[in-house]
Amino acid sequence: MEELDIRHFKLTNGESVVGLVSVKNETNYIIERPVLIEKSMIGTWSFTPWFPFSETKSFKIEKEHIVQNVPVADTVKYNYVQFALRMSEAHIASPEDNSDLERQLYDEYEDTESVPLEDTDYTIH
Repeated sequence: MEELDIRHFKLTNGESVVGLVSVKNETNYIIERPVLIEKSMIGTWSFTPWFPFSETKSFKIEKEHIVQNVPVADTVKYNYVQFALRMSEAHIASPEDNSDLERQLYDEYEDTESVPLEDTDYTIH
């Protein structure tokens, strides 16, 4: 995996991003399939999509927004590639996918009876 230029970018806004560098210009980097690095409460690190609701695969990072960038270790490259491949296969549900579920939930909501506020034994703050 040495041929892949996968780099870790520390950005001025505090984000840590890993991505495949496809172009390095004088003023910016173009990276593909960027992921955020997040640390859990128990101290483990994980990847999460940088723009999870976008179908865009390439992003430009201006050098003025980069504090530092370094190549990642081979084990991180492997895990990044595996994550990026799974991310490419991920499917974001569309409204058409959920239409049956939404209809069922709406029907269940319509079937419930409203309880007037004056009949309750609790206090609303």
